[in-house]
Order: sequence, then C-alpha cells, then structure tokens
Amino acid sequence: MEIARVVASLDALLEEPGAPYEELRLEALRAFALRSARGLGLVCGDEVPEGRLFAGSGAVRLEHAFPEASELDQARAASELGQLLEALLAHDVQRGRLVATRSRKRSGSFYTPSAITAVLVEQSLERLRRLPGWPRVKVCDPSAGAGAFLLAAGRGLEPALGRRAIVEQCLYGVDISPLAIAVAETALWLYVGERDFTPAMAGRNLLVADTLALARGALPAFDLVLGNPPWVAYAGRAAQPLTSAQRRRYQVTFAAFKGYPTLHGLFVERAAELAPRGTIALLLPSPLADLDGYRHVRRALTRTHLVREPLLEFGQDAFDGVTQPCFALLADAAEQSGPGEERPFRLAERQRVAGAAAEVAPPAAVLRLLGSEPLPRELFGEMGFQSNRVVSERLFRRGPAGDGHDYPLLEGKDVAEFRVGQPRLFLKADQAVLRRSGCRLRAAGDYQRVRFVVRQTAKMPIAALHTGLPFRNTLLAGFDHGEFTPELMVGLLNSALFRALHLAARRDARQATFPQVKVAHLRALPRPPDNSELRARVAELARSATGGGVDAALRAALDESVFDLFELRPEERHEVVAFVSMRS
Repeated sequence: MEIARVVASLDALLEEPGAPYEELRLEALRAFALRSARGLGLVCGDEVPEGRLFAGSGAVRLEHAFPEASELDQARAASELGQLLEALLAHDVQRGRLVATRSRKRSGSFYTPSAITAVLVEQSLERLRRLPGWPRVKVCDPSAGAGAFLLAAGRGLEPALGRRAIVEQCLYGVDISPLAIAVAETALWLYVGERDFTPAMAGRNLLVADTLALARGALPAFDLVLGNPPWVAYAGRAAQPLTSAQRRRYQVTFAAFKGYPTLHGLFVERAAELAPRGTIALLLPSPLADLDGYRHVRRALTRTHLVREPLLEFGQDAFDGVTQPCFALLADAAEQSGPGEERPFRLAERQRVAGAAAEVAPPAAVLRLLGSEPLPRELFGEMGFQSNRVVSERLFRRGPAGDGHDYPLLEGKDVAEFRVGQPRLFLKADQAVLRRSGCRLRAAGDYQRVRFVVRQTAKMPIAALHTGLPFRNTLLAGFDHGEFTPELMVGLLNSALFRALHLAARRDARQATFPQVKVAHLRALPRPPDNSELRARVAELARSATGGGVDAALRAALDESVFDLFELRPEERHEVVAFVSMRS
C-alpha cells in the first residue's frame, strides 16, 4: 500500500465543502479495510461487514487511493492497516490543508515495525512454551494501538493453535483510543480471514479504556504482557502537560512515579501487576535501563520479576523519525517478591538495528577506578543560558555582533580540546521577551567565576580553559577548587584514561545520536591520587596544549602522565587506549 497516496487523496478531498478531517480519516481506514477484505474473499461487492470501523453509510470515496488487494495475505493486510492508522494520526488539518504534526510525538505512540515485534514475541514465548497450559495462554497488550504486538503474538502461537482460536481465546488488548481499538479489531478480523468470523467477534477481548486507570483486578492475570507503551515524559525538556489531579493520582497509585516520571515507566509497573506469575516483554527507551531517574521503575519491576540480562538493544533507528535508542525489556515472575533493586540493567548494545549487539566489556583497570572516591561535586555545575524557540527566533543573531545583539554566547561547537574559539552567536538582551519566555539571563560578569568548560553533547569529555565569556547550555562549567587547579582538570578530562572512564560508565555516551556528557557524569569521575609532582606534570602539559596546540607527541606525554598518576601497569594502559580507540 502506498500510504503517501492515501494522504494525498485525503488532502484533495479536504477541498470539498463539508468534509471534516475526522470523518475522512475514518473513511480512509474503512476504504482500505474493505479493499483488503474483498481481496481476501471475506466480503463480496458492496457488502459491508459489521463493526465499529464500518459504522455509517455512504460510498467509499477513497477507494481509488488503494492498489488492488488480490495478492494480499491476512498478515500483510492487518499490518498495513496499522501503518496507515499511524500515518493518519500523524497528520492534521491546518488552514484547509493536511500537514504533518507533532501530535504523534506528543502522545508517544508509534506503530512498531514487524521485525521488532517478532523479536520480542519470540523471546517472550520461550518461557511460555514450557508452561503446562501451553498453547492456550493469555496474552495482553495494555497499549494495543493498531494491534501490531497482538498480531505478532498470534503468529507466534500459530504452530500450536488455529488463528480463530488464538484470537478468541488468547489475545487481549486495551487502549484509550476508540479509533485504535477499532483498527485493532479489524486487523485481527483480517488476520483470521474466515467468512463467518466477524469484526465484532475479533473485538470481543478488546477494551477501550485507560489501562493505568483500571482498578486492580479489573483484568484477569495474564501469562504474557507485551507491547510498546507510549513514551511520554512528565519532567525535563520534553515534558508533556499533566493535570494536577492526574499527577496526584499517579503519585498515590504508582511507586514508579518518582525520580524521572514517565508514562512508559508507569506501564512497566502496571505490566508487572497484570502478569504476577507471567512474563513481561516491553519495548522501551534505552535510558530506562540505566538512567538514575528511572531507578524507581527498575525497583518496582524487580520486586516481583527477574530481568533477563543482558537485554537486547535495538539502536537509535528502530522507528522512522525517532532517534531515541530503545531496548527489549524481558522479565519473568520471581518465585517470591522482594524489596526490588535500583541498579542499572545490563544491555547488549548496538547503535543501529542492523548492527551486531554486544555487552560492553570495559578494561578491568577502568572498572576498578570507577569504584574509587569521586571528584568533589563543587568542581562542576550548570551555568549555560537555556533558550526556547521564541528567544532563538527573535533574539539570536549569528555573528557579527551589532544592532543590539551584543551579548556573546559561546556554544559547544566553539570548544575543542584545550581551545575555546571566538563566539559566533550574539543575543539581544531584551528583558521583556526573556521574562515572558521564562529564560534566565545571567550578568556577563558571572561567567568570570568559570575557570574551564566541558562540551555537553559529545561522546567523551572535551575540555578547555575558559576565557570568561557567557555560554549556552551546550557547555558545562568548571570551577576553582583548592588542590584541583583548572589546568589539572583540563588535562585529566582530555586524557585517554578519563575518556575511557566516561565511555565505560555511561551508555548515553556510546549511543550514535546525541551522546551526552552531564554534570553528574563528571562528578562521578575518580579523584586523582595525591601525588603533587605528577599532578603538576599533567597541569603543565595542559598549559602547553592550551598555548600551542596539541600534537601526537604532547598527547602521548599527557596520557602517560595521567596513567602514571593513577599507577596503571603497561598492559592496562594498552587496554585503555584500545577501548577508547574502538569508540572514537
């Protein structure tokens, strides 16, 4: 099916008077379902089957937008229906035209590719095949969407049961969207593909409801809870709005609504409740595995379930238009509940879906140092100016300064190891616009306290002595702190050893898209031994690199001095350099 043709046809139909988009969107789905049903021999001529998706009357005006369906099979027809639903939900009407919107991103809902659903289903069914009740197991997707995971589960059960029995006895789905449930119902109907099996029969185990609002016990216990819950955050830069009443309800109901509160984190806890003696298989953003803000989610899960480690990561290109890496969370019910664990989950990492997955194995010396006393917290902080769209559009000017744009802002890309370039971005300090936008602007003199800066978006620490200018939040601030001089810190942060420490400790430093260096990462790096002679040597090399640049000989001397300071053996030094080189 050419989804672009359907969108184009909808756009053309919007020019007709009295053609509301919601009705046209439903009609597009109805048209494809009817064409698929005819191609599969489920309906003949103008016969219209029963079911939510087929309510109403009138001709199917969009039928010309679809290719002939004579060669469709049930699985393909059901899958393409879900993909069409996703595409239509991602568009809205603006000024009489159909345009792509961010609504799908705000809702965190994406149709999961069949290759990924197949992997999760196959791994989750391994345990179920050993259960006494196999193959008549109960499978639930608590955020069913168009039914992608239910269809994949059905295909996984097929060798043991017929399609009709699978849909009637094994597959359950819940979704807050009536349209999504209507599509899932139709997808399951197309999947079964029997003349006497109606859409209403296919939807018997589907429920329009908010899974998180259902009372405990409203649904039966399931052998497998699987799916791709919506990825929505309620804190941080990507925060979506949440009513105070809803926030209070989540706080009271869910232990996982602490730290970094997210909708997908709540679904993890609810999945554990729905499968108290079963298996959980969820597709989730990779930070849930190790970000400290998700520790309450990990604890809520591990109270009752054992995680299958290492967990498979799919990389940052698993979904079109999504760069957030994701992984398959698989967990089986434990024999008895416990207090739970907050520790990070181990991942078999990969940057792309087509790449090889492997658990990262840092050098032993790096792991040893990561457990030692950390640097003082006061060494690092965040002082960078954080803008928003309004400020960027109205007050920013990319060099040269002038016309009121006289507040310089250094950015991450202006900083290289041991070097800070000239600012290329200038801000017009219009206090009224800044105040309305909620953007705080420090006095330029405040930045004189900053003695060195570190790039925030980078695979590894890249540091330089600061020149005193203001900067954006793509740079992190370093301060004076007694025995830890700015030159010593810049030398350490730019060394192979400290880069290995960062890469070993932080999964988000190893990801392909938007790798991160954060204040918490820097504060966790190990405190150097109290050897004043070697500390002075590292600081002197950093001064030389700052004044005259760094070449291969100076870099080697710096790395060796840092290795000497931390007393690494020759073979350990070789392992550290190799580890960094593989990830540079």
